[in-house]
Amino acid sequence: MVRSKFDFMIKAWMCVAFCLIATISMAQESITTKQFKEKVWDFEKNQTEFVLESDVPVILDFWASWCGPCRMLLPELTALNKDYKGKLKIYKINTDEERELSRMFNVKALPTIYFITKDKITYVQGYRTKSELKQIVDNFLLNHQK
Repeated sequence: MVRSKFDFMIKAWMCVAFCLIATISMAQESITTKQFKEKVWDFEKNQTEFVLESDVPVILDFWASWCGPCRMLLPELTALNKDYKGKLKIYKINTDEERELSRMFNVKALPTIYFITKDKITYVQGYRTKSELKQIVDNFLLNHQK
């Protein structure tokens, strides 16, 4: 009897955790290569230079479902997305599914986060706190928009 209650509790917590992760991951838009070309950069049309298709700065989160630090980054990016709503776009790119984009951006470690304006690109690798991400957004992305 004790074992079955314990099993039930474990299963219930796993279900809650899965639902939270699924909800958080939906806060940023996952995009495919086709969507990337429409929303970020059409690299087939503009082969010699990067031309940002977005009207606002863009954050690209290269991630994978098996990556622990990528999962830790989800709530940080969700909070950032909420704080800067309308001032920037955050797109998630699954490196296991979008290998071409991963190669183009030379992704060697996860997570890799690109910060893109009309005229500048920079990136960081590894987990970052919300305050670290806000600092990059304020000093790099939004500062270059003025």
